[in-house]
Amino acid sequence: MTALTARRADAAPVKRLAERIVAAQGPEFGAMEEWLSRHGGPRAEEGRHRGAVSMATDALSGGRDALVSEMANDVVAQQSAGIGPVERLRAPR
Repeated sequence: MTALTARRADAAPVKRLAERIVAAQGPEFGAMEEWLSRHGGPRAEEGRHRGAVSMATDALSGGRDALVSEMANDVVAQQSAGIGPVERLRAPR
């Protein structure tokens, strides 16, 4: 959702917060991807798409803010669209 902030947020403090989150989580994502790779876990792409959909769905179920709901709906649509093609590519033929 932080990626959407650049396009959606008007407030500079919100944009700066999103930039700090991305900067902080980048190394964490890298470390987790490496660990999953070594231990036979799901591919990062698969986990990110499903994780993003899950988080956005949670935001929709408990949120009252219209902007958050709009962003969460965008995340669900975009990430869900990415899951199907990846699953089809990975399916046995």
